Amino acid sequence: MTPSIAATPGRFAYLLFFLAASLVLPLRSQASATATAGTAASAPPARTIVARVNGQPIFEDQLEPKIRAGLRKYKRFNPGKPLQAVKKSLQAKALEEQIIIELFYQEGQRLDIPDAEKKIAQEVAKRKKKLSADKQEIDDEALWESARRRFYVNEYLVANDLLNPQVPEEKIRAYYDSIKNTSASKTDTAHVRHILIEAGKDATAEEHEQARKKIEHIRQLIQEGMPFDKAAEEYSQDTNASAGGDLGYIQPGYMPPEFEKVAFSLGVGKTSDVIKTQFGYHLLEVLDFRPKGSPPRYEDTRAFFEKYLRNELIRKKMGALVRRLKEKAEIEILL
Repeated sequence: MTPSIAATPGRFAYLLFFLAASLVLPLRSQASATATAGTAASAPPARTIVARVNGQPIFEDQLEPKIRAGLRKYKRFNPGKPLQAVKKSLQAKALEEQIIIELFYQEGQRLDIPDAEKKIAQEVAKRKKKLSADKQEIDDEALWESARRRFYVNEYLVANDLLNPQVPEEKIRAYYDSIKNTSASKTDTAHVRHILIEAGKDATAEEHEQARKKIEHIRQLIQEGMPFDKAAEEYSQDTNASAGGDLGYIQPGYMPPEFEKVAFSLGVGKTSDVIKTQFGYHLLEVLDFRPKGSPPRYEDTRAFFEKYLRNELIRKKMGALVRRLKEKAEIEILL
């Protein structure tokens, strides 16, 4: 399988970012804030259980930060549109992610980690210091819970080499050597950035329309002066968003035909119109163009192939790990 937008680790790669982000905040912050707002005699509100993983509950309020973030983004591009259908979809995705987090947390607790509580306490102290500096209310119990979960999930990912697996240099070189001559004498190369709003083969007509409107709005922002890489960081749904959408140097044969047609004809320094592919809707910016006649330089393509090989490794390992954990777990969905 050659590198392409389809070859990224998809939802599992996104999950790694979600894990890092979602476990920073206290998981019971909303419930705690509600309880604090009442009188001293009032009981805290009951937490609604939406699932159990090996008997351990997952609460509705644990899903809410992810759902709220998704709804904010949806409303930004779809003002006045009903939210119920998209809320259900966001809830299902958030629950799936929380189930995986719970599985990782439970497995992480089985690891023999020296000074675990000491390390968790250090993390709590750092977080308290930051919250105090920001003048935010501190929920001590929720803070400890959040830090403990983050610690054990992180340790489990590290133990399974999933945070940043290393690709041996010889493997990158071998992959480069295996394909460089297939296009060296007959193709051009283009250095491109891109922005993707997803709308795959299973997307509904309404979802396609929403994605198209989003990408058109992003293009307007770029035309009004927003740097392309900043727009990619904020809006793109591809895994290279954090790198400003940079795909490195691409060659014909690796990307969807509609994508390549524009990439190799647009011209350096220009931003494309909206491009529709099987993955959704794209914008491109061409940073450099090199004519055919010589093989791509290793130093120019190394980062691209390293990322591709790393993503393939993460995708396979994460998928296999989640499947294995789910097979032996008792998972009860109560939504």
